[in-house]
Amino acid sequence: MEHRILPAAPEDSELKRWGKEGTRHAPSHSNVVRFVSPDERFGLRAQVDDPVQGYLIELFAHERERDEPISRTIVDERDLALEVAAQMAAAADDLDALIDDPHLGPTTVYKEDIDRGHVDTPDEYEDDEDEWEEALEEAYENAELKRSKGTLTTKTIDGRDYYYLQWREGDKVRSQYVAPVSPS
Repeated sequence: MEHRILPAAPEDSELKRWGKEGTRHAPSHSNVVRFVSPDERFGLRAQVDDPVQGYLIELFAHERERDEPISRTIVDERDLALEVAAQMAAAADDLDALIDDPHLGPTTVYKEDIDRGHVDTPDEYEDDEDEWEEALEEAYENAELKRSKGTLTTKTIDGRDYYYLQWREGDKVRSQYVAPVSPS
């Protein structure tokens, strides 16, 4: 049986496309697998540390002057490593844009919160957590999205900041309004 750093990428994922139309390089007896996007703009590296079974996943933009990843994370499960790698590949263009304009990025959402199906109440809503939970629940329902999916982001429209859920459907990024950043 062949040892693989990551299981096979999901059939309809961007990572699968990178492996087929771009490059997938996994030398035997190595703890690293590398993918390169078909247009060669991005590279993704997944590395496993055998003693602790941790997975380091990094996404690089090849056109950048610095050889620093535009996204990096560490996970402790093989299947989660594949899921994160596939999400990074799908979000490569968006993540690359965040380096130049970081305020566009999502607020931090932790795996523990996703596992619970809960996103922490923003500071602005601490006085009325019920209002926040109602707005978030309504946004998930309107988006027809599972609580384990989506990232909380902020958008500025006409000088005001708003929370949105954001997720990918194929090649498209979708958004659903949640609430204003500053409640009335």
